[in-house]
Amino acid sequence: MIGPGGSPTQSLDRAMDLLEVVVGHSGSGITLGSLAAIAGLSKPTAHRLLTGLRSAGMIDYDAPSRLFFPAFKLFSMGQAASARFDVIPLATASLDRLAEETGDTVFLSARSGDFAVCVARRTGSFPIKTLALDVGDVRPLGLGANGLMLLSSLPDEDVERNLERHRLALKPFAQADAESLRRAVAATRQEGYAFSDGMVVPDMCAVAVGIRGPGSQIDATISLAAISSRLQQPRRDSLVQQLQQEVDTIERQMRDRADAHCV
Repeated sequence: MIGPGGSPTQSLDRAMDLLEVVVGHSGSGITLGSLAAIAGLSKPTAHRLLTGLRSAGMIDYDAPSRLFFPAFKLFSMGQAASARFDVIPLATASLDRLAEETGDTVFLSARSGDFAVCVARRTGSFPIKTLALDVGDVRPLGLGANGLMLLSSLPDEDVERNLERHRLALKPFAQADAESLRRAVAATRQEGYAFSDGMVVPDMCAVAVGIRGPGSQIDATISLAAISSRLQQPRRDSLVQQLQQEVDTIERQMRDRADAHCV
């Protein structure tokens, strides 16, 4: 537990832990008491850190209900991250094609620091919808196919740092403990795509492929989510191939745009 004299690094880690818990309760909000209990902090320490997060514009506080919520700034940060290479307009046609051709739900996510932000979504025609993510939703790296793909693209030391930093946010998810995610990272690197089987929503699966920005770092992903029966082999491999074809198209457009700016 970090008191007023705690080191800046320790205080930052504690604040990030609290932020992740708030993000994890974005729909319902969460009280100070619950936040302190989940983070293992005293109420005064939690309140001090939350005050800092509010001052930074990262969280909002609803006085009548006494609940904390993520602030819009988190979404704007995700938008800023994706704007580095203007991926949203370049991916629009690909998202539309994938949703129409597969009938499933397609997501575009971008990395913002230690988080994955959903920046676009298209819903296919299949009767059972998979709407686990809304545009603007923020998740810690490692959670779901998008987060797993982004986490797997990082160096090992950054993977470990993320697993430690997000331990509280990932704790409620049975398949998101540190050892399971290490195995998933290894599998993702080997296969070239991320596969999430019921990690976030039971009986729902997702596959994700990374989009490389101008610096060759994977900064965004396209994913497809469906009920588990629709993501079994051999259809899964076929869908991954479709995703990769669209990613190739997006990356080619990004290179063309970068070349045009250099002329």
